[in-house]
Amino acid sequence: DAMDAMDGMGGSCEEYPAYPAYPALATAISSRHADAPSSDVAASDVAPSPEVSGPVEKKTKTPRPRKPPLPHDALKALQAKSTVARSNELDYLGLDPGLVERGEIKNYQECFGSFVDIFSWSQSNSDAAQKERCLREALQIFTQFCNIIGSLESQFTTKLPAEHTTPSATHQALNAMASRGAGLYGLFLKGIIDKMDAVPRPVPDSQIQHDVYSLRYYKVVQNRTEVYDIVTRVFHRKEGWEELPHGLGLSNAWNLCWTWSKPKLDYSRLCVWQKVNHFQDNKHLTRKDCLKRCIDRYTRTGSKVAQLFNICPKTFVLPKEYCAFIECFTRIAEENGDLEGGTASKPSKPKVPNMWIMKPAGSSRGRGIQVVNDVGAVHYGELTIIQQYISDPYLLGGFKWDMRTYVTVTSFNPLEAFVYKDGFARFTTVPYNTSEEDIDNKFVHLTNSSIQRHNEDNFMQDEDSDMLRREDAILGGTKISFSMLQQRLKAIGIDWAMVWTKMVDVILKSLCMAEDHIPHQVNAFELFGYDLMMDSKMKVWLIEVNSSPSMGQEHLLDEHVKQPLINDTIDLVEPMEFDRRSFAEVLHRRVEKKSATGSAAGRQQLDLDLHAILKGQVPRKYGEMPKKMGNYERIAPSEAWDNMVKSRSLLFNRVSPN
Repeated sequence: DAMDAMDGMGGSCEEYPAYPAYPALATAISSRHADAPSSDVAASDVAPSPEVSGPVEKKTKTPRPRKPPLPHDALKALQAKSTVARSNELDYLGLDPGLVERGEIKNYQECFGSFVDIFSWSQSNSDAAQKERCLREALQIFTQFCNIIGSLESQFTTKLPAEHTTPSATHQALNAMASRGAGLYGLFLKGIIDKMDAVPRPVPDSQIQHDVYSLRYYKVVQNRTEVYDIVTRVFHRKEGWEELPHGLGLSNAWNLCWTWSKPKLDYSRLCVWQKVNHFQDNKHLTRKDCLKRCIDRYTRTGSKVAQLFNICPKTFVLPKEYCAFIECFTRIAEENGDLEGGTASKPSKPKVPNMWIMKPAGSSRGRGIQVVNDVGAVHYGELTIIQQYISDPYLLGGFKWDMRTYVTVTSFNPLEAFVYKDGFARFTTVPYNTSEEDIDNKFVHLTNSSIQRHNEDNFMQDEDSDMLRREDAILGGTKISFSMLQQRLKAIGIDWAMVWTKMVDVILKSLCMAEDHIPHQVNAFELFGYDLMMDSKMKVWLIEVNSSPSMGQEHLLDEHVKQPLINDTIDLVEPMEFDRRSFAEVLHRRVEKKSATGSAAGRQQLDLDLHAILKGQVPRKYGEMPKKMGNYERIAPSEAWDNMVKSRSLLFNRVSPN
């Protein structure tokens, strides 16, 4: 502009030599006039010096002719050029720009309508200020993660030699037996271990370079040693997983968090692809008193449809329902003719032992359980469940047993559930009887492994124990696997497929009744331990549901079943890997309001951001089969589940839900 002003005045840089304060400007003006051809400059075109008085003749500029309108093809090319210019404003986050041109960027619109939809807190009605705080909190977490993990990167890429890896429990047991000279017993166990080791395991490739920011990290809360041991052992065998370093303040930067008890974290602060192994309201399925209320809500009408959901023995909650329990106890005693002064006539129905089992509402593993057949023995100092004892269980070899069945739920409302095909049949160590002399003998009435293991030695030394049970005890203590159970039942003419169908039916009914009180939580999954028992009429009953089933590995059979169970559960849930460094960059840009403007550019930038963060992966939708099922079988959604939902609809068309 300064140079144009000088030209308009008709001046020359030679005629204005004194510009000591603006040397750069003078140099630019001199160079501009020096570049002009001297032959084209006439004497009349040069303006007089400031000392010369008189009028100054102004230069007249010839107006430029207007360009004709562009043809259609040229106009289209110009628009394409402007589109390319706008696309240059996008942040590619290190991605190849050719991915956009080739249309290879994933479309995440079905999964995430906006950027905040990747957070669990987006499902609640948060105001703008709250969203801003949550975004800044996430930025702080992942920026800190990148700073710390970046400094530890060399440690993550260094692999220990194979001889320094921790041996499995089976090899530890085998080494111990070899040192003791276990003889035939050791040879027997070695044969079992060799069969278990015949299963091929993936060998890590030391040449693979891992991006420490995109690795999948797990966190196991160390409040239960047995849980920490088995889960970390399984993860150590899985390629692409690392344990999140402890004590560095890395907070919720993991892909999967596994705890034994209820997690002490805010689910709303998680990304939707991060997974935790507990539902927040699982008590409606796993607490005995809460489950009882759920069942009562379905069965209280007594209709035909209501009776379909009668999956538990008669149950009362004490002290609230103490009077109702006394009435029921008295009625059974009258029918049996057990009351003093009662009629001596022969009872019209077969006599049913008036036996009840008392359990603290919130306990597990057989703690506080008591079998009673007298009202005077009913004492309680806390919330207690008293349940009618199944006095006619189906016996195998004269022993009582139940079935520990593992079920993984990946979603409530809508329900998505999978049942594991392997589990345990848990036996007592004393033959079953209902005599009053053995009413207090827990080794007769309770199948819990945590109780029966205290009588294993006596059982092994008992000369009356058959050889088959002794062989079972060597491998699994008081447990056998479902595959062994299937063989035993088949030998006596019982179809395992029929038993399995009844087991799945009971599981689905329990989930159906509890689902009304467990909201959808995108981050949660849970591995439940179902205790099921079959009576002499081949009816399968639900005893209880455990939120944190035992993961102890006291026997080789535990390792053979539970480690594959944990491995298949992790594969089933399949927490997505994500690039935390790209995530931190995107958060920083969006928090500082530097994202692309306009709806089209915003959508394209969002897809670019998510493609970079999730490395081109798309979250699995409800109803899609997981990539790796392992030994799991999906039971919901399924045809059986659809029939269950229809029964629920029929029931509550007549009875309004609470």
